[in-house]
Amino acid sequence: MSIYMVQQTFSRPEWEDEWNAWYAGNLKVLMSVPGFRTGQRFKAMGEGTSRYMAMYTVDSAEVFETQFYKDSGGGGTASQRFRPAYLVWIRNLFEGIDKAPAVGDGECLVFLDGDSQKLDLQGVSLTTLQCTGFHRTTPCRGIGVVNKQQAQGLAGSDKLGLYLPITAQLGPLY
Repeated sequence: MSIYMVQQTFSRPEWEDEWNAWYAGNLKVLMSVPGFRTGQRFKAMGEGTSRYMAMYTVDSAEVFETQFYKDSGGGGTASQRFRPAYLVWIRNLFEGIDKAPAVGDGECLVFLDGDSQKLDLQGVSLTTLQCTGFHRTTPCRGIGVVNKQQAQGLAGSDKLGLYLPITAQLGPLY
């Protein structure tokens, strides 16, 4: 299994509600693609990271080459009308765990790019993932789930991401 993460910063406030509604529907479309196992969307707790992120569990990188994925608008083709508002659009594929963690209400997804062993995150346990595809903006990323209160106490870093869930984790719809 692979973990697919899409990070975005959206620059058009007047389109943002429409874009979020579209993305909620698109998440369900992607969950109908064979090979997509889980999907969840997040919004950053603070500044310094991409404002939104989606995290998926997929069978392998080959799912992105399938006609079903392409016909479902994968790879950004379904979001063309919103492209002018993307300040950031980063796609990375990671290996290292079998399934993306589900992040519930009152919890926060934490990620740290680079060597997670070199930064003390006050007892936060991170699983290290190796980047294997797409933009490859980091060689590795540590991820973990903490409660929201604990996340608020973590020190800021340009390599640290703190994300609250805006959807529940969905499973495959096929």
